[in-house]
Amino acid sequence: MIPYRPRRTRSLGVTRLGGWNVKVIGITAGAELPDDFEVEAALQAAERDLPEQGGIAFVVVHRDTEALRVNVCWWRADVLYQRLWRAEPGGTGLGQVPPDGPVACVWALLAIDRERRAWIEHVLARPHDPDFTGYLTADPLTEPA
Repeated sequence: MIPYRPRRTRSLGVTRLGGWNVKVIGITAGAELPDDFEVEAALQAAERDLPEQGGIAFVVVHRDTEALRVNVCWWRADVLYQRLWRAEPGGTGLGQVPPDGPVACVWALLAIDRERRAWIEHVLARPHDPDFTGYLTADPLTEPA
């Protein structure tokens, strides 16, 4: 087991996939955040996972030392749905992790928790006037490099 060290976590913007507004979050174990090829592979995985009806989602693209990991997550009211994809280090050939496999690493869980807090603040706490734009532009938990 390695000691915990914060990892660089940044917003990589918001994109549209079909009827979905997708917030993209990058995490890296090294100096560089995920590149355009890794993000594109992650968004292709998201397109395969996201249901036909649109909504709000977020994708965590984590360039780890052991793999490229992608969490595809989407909201339905107060419930979060999630799928995990994985590729070998340096690759973008993502395969879906089986349902009995892992869900997320501690760094992705930190970003997922920040998204949960932002969803509560901007959407669930305002049931008659949800601020979806506020949610989509809320900064993910930013950790130093």
